Amino acid sequence: MKARIWLTGFEPFGEHVENPSKILVERILGTRQTNEIKEIPPYGLESESVELSYSGCILTVDEAGSGESLNHLSDVDAVIHVGLNEKAQKIRLEMCAINELNFRIADNSGRETKEGFIDENGLPLLHTTAHRPSISHAFSNNEFVEISEDCGRFVCNETYYRTLNFIEKSGLQSRGRALPALFVHIPPFESIPEDQQLELFSELCARIVQKPIVQVVGGVLINSSQQILACRRASDQVMSGHWEFPGGKVEANETPIDALKRELNEELGLVVEVGNMIETVVHDYGSMIVKISFFTCQIDGQKLTPIVHDECRWVTASESNSLNWLPADIEFVQRLAQKGFEEL
Repeated sequence: MKARIWLTGFEPFGEHVENPSKILVERILGTRQTNEIKEIPPYGLESESVELSYSGCILTVDEAGSGESLNHLSDVDAVIHVGLNEKAQKIRLEMCAINELNFRIADNSGRETKEGFIDENGLPLLHTTAHRPSISHAFSNNEFVEISEDCGRFVCNETYYRTLNFIEKSGLQSRGRALPALFVHIPPFESIPEDQQLELFSELCARIVQKPIVQVVGGVLINSSQQILACRRASDQVMSGHWEFPGGKVEANETPIDALKRELNEELGLVVEVGNMIETVVHDYGSMIVKISFFTCQIDGQKLTPIVHDECRWVTASESNSLNWLPADIEFVQRLAQKGFEEL
């Protein structure tokens, strides 16, 4: 797998003679590196070998620098801004940017904004466009990395907000998803040595460009009338109103069959016998790739108790074609209907 990253650091600011973000980024800019990484269940990888090429620049610590990257993002697969947090002891992966300016010191142009906005018409908060669950999970057990919800109110936050705001307003995408963008605050090298930070940063880059692969299981329940069970996603769920097969994500250290038994108990209050696997479907949702294994299930006349869905319905083959199924399920349902549910 090959990918291109736009990477930035910052010039020294305030009383700092050097800026570790500038030193770290300058070691990588203009290089092409192959990174070998391992998947960390429950998320899979598109590739364990990633060839990354880095372009970018060192930003001035002022308003001009905060928007410098915006004209360079159309031909890259991810953007990562790196800045110094002088008080940090760990590498901080910033999950959001705030539409606020509130400087405790002047930037390098002499600007010292208090209680201002980055964009008067912008949203108050913007989240990273990287796939947060898989990135957070990959580094959750790393003692040198922490997840942060506060990027500050200085030029680091301003830079991050301008980038995320530009991606949202321009609809900028990479491989069918919003261009992944993340801000990384690094500590002084006295806290974590430069080479160690570089190693962790390289792993982050290799992960952020990938679409995580999520292993999912679905239960095809059929009754004595040759109807299958369809469940509609509730209003508080992603893609609400769509119909699906009951089931869910396979957790780490869990077999697909054990996962399906757990999910059907959690979602419908059922204790099931899982039968044969019917088919495995792979669907690209843009932000992630879902790999769904469908199994037949027997429930022996148990009463359904829907817990997460707002409706469950037994449907015939002809009725199934009229439902608004999740995109990943559509063609699978059509194939089942063509064969006839009695063949399950």
